[in-house]
Amino acid sequence: MSRLKIVDTPAGPARLKRSRRRTLAISVLPDGSLELVAPDQASLEAIVARVAKRMGWIKTQRRAFGEMNALRPALRFVNGATHRYLGRQYRLKIVKGEVKEVFLRGAYFHVVTPKTNQYEVEQALEAWYRRQSRLQFERRLASWAEWCRHRHLPKPKLRLRRMPKRWGSALQDGTICLNPELIKASSACIDYVIAHEICHLKHHHHGKAFYTELGNVCPDWASRKKRLESMDL
Repeated sequence: MSRLKIVDTPAGPARLKRSRRRTLAISVLPDGSLELVAPDQASLEAIVARVAKRMGWIKTQRRAFGEMNALRPALRFVNGATHRYLGRQYRLKIVKGEVKEVFLRGAYFHVVTPKTNQYEVEQALEAWYRRQSRLQFERRLASWAEWCRHRHLPKPKLRLRRMPKRWGSALQDGTICLNPELIKASSACIDYVIAHEICHLKHHHHGKAFYTELGNVCPDWASRKKRLESMDL
């Protein structure tokens, strides 16, 4: 896939990527921005014309994301605030202590820090999330090693990577990049994202063959995707 390019469309500026796919993919991201993935041979005029035809759908998606973002409260790092882990909500219990420590007990995140201001609590909790992300994601990726070996694909290996608008991506060398924020989603949603990226090791596009493969390994992927998109993370 070639480098990203910004192009003007009837829906405003859009990020355009080229790939070996056969059809144009139009994505409205949670911040309302537009991302296009087009076949290498598609002309810019054809791409812009296709976007124009999808203006109704684009406006509907932007409106839905706008309403969702307006209702989403900012995360707080004080006693009683709720935070997610593996799809469940837990309340914070903050305790002053000499050594930083975070652990789950019952319905609570217990956060121990020398300083109990919101910044210190946030840093302690984020470090915990990152550790858990690595443990959970590596274990889940390991279960795909045999599947990849039988298909002469590289053994998947994890790279944690913060991506503001994506949950994951796949590199041809077998590296699966996963957003550590995904650890807040349910196990079913995490497994869907991993299955999606694993399928990209075999199919480097979003064409029919890719979705056939995804349907084979994760038959209910569409409902899991919908659940992930609707979660307030």
